[in-house]
Amino acid sequence: MEKAALQKLTVLCLICAFAVVALLGVTAFSDGKREWKDYQLQYKDELLKKMTRERNPAYYDRIAGMQPEIKQVTVDEWKTVDRCMSCHMGTEDPLFADAASPLKTHPYPELLKKHPVEKYGCTICHGGQGLATTYHGASHKTIANWPFPMVPKGLMQSRCGYCHKDFEAIGADKLVKGRQLYQEMHCSGCHQIDNQGGAVGPDLSNFADKDPSNFSYDKLDGNHSKQVWVMEHFKSPQKVSPGTPMRTYALNNEQIECLSSYVLSLSQRNLQRQYTPAVKAGFVAPKVDVTVPEADLSLEDGGEEE
Repeated sequence: MEKAALQKLTVLCLICAFAVVALLGVTAFSDGKREWKDYQLQYKDELLKKMTRERNPAYYDRIAGMQPEIKQVTVDEWKTVDRCMSCHMGTEDPLFADAASPLKTHPYPELLKKHPVEKYGCTICHGGQGLATTYHGASHKTIANWPFPMVPKGLMQSRCGYCHKDFEAIGADKLVKGRQLYQEMHCSGCHQIDNQGGAVGPDLSNFADKDPSNFSYDKLDGNHSKQVWVMEHFKSPQKVSPGTPMRTYALNNEQIECLSSYVLSLSQRNLQRQYTPAVKAGFVAPKVDVTVPEADLSLEDGGEEE
């Protein structure tokens, strides 16, 4: 009996050993097939085609000797770690202006001159999960249990407002229009920004800093993200937040994007000097405390004076 049991145990150990070896082999194979490695090898091959060794032997040999490696940028001020450059190798390379994504040069190289990747990373402006090294994991599209997906193109300027408060100076037209809409719609009658405005609705001073988990997505169709919640809330407040006293306004898609961009830009973060852009002399942040009595609002809407 003891001999039979020993034989069974031996066979079981051998099976487990083979399973471990097989698992290690699969793991090694999977690690070698990481998509970021393929992109880096593609970047290397394409770059070598664009140059000749005769013109700059040292540089050519350095590129030819490149091996795949994780590209990482740490921004302590924002508590972010970005590995986006592991795939987006051509972001700052003008030779890849006509390349396909993710090797394509950044469409606004002038922005990168003032916001170098090694200082700012990518997720400060674009959102997403910077630690990831896969397309899906980086949250290019909304994924479960990751609250900060890539910022949609139509709302990209909302991230500019985190640091820049002089919207006109940087040409942030959507933030300018969004702030104007906020004033024209008399949102400050119910909401406060920096202690200006009413107290009927939530304080919006740090709306950009609010954790997305504080919002209910039960009534949303499509992606569940804070950005989508804001836009849908402007389209139909009662649908997204049943019982809210907020009115439904007749806004077109562009106006919704502008107003959403402005609200999503409202942050009270205290940034270090290197991330606090200088403003022109005499700049004063526009006030948003223009409150209009309900009677006056009815006259503006076409009502008649009694």
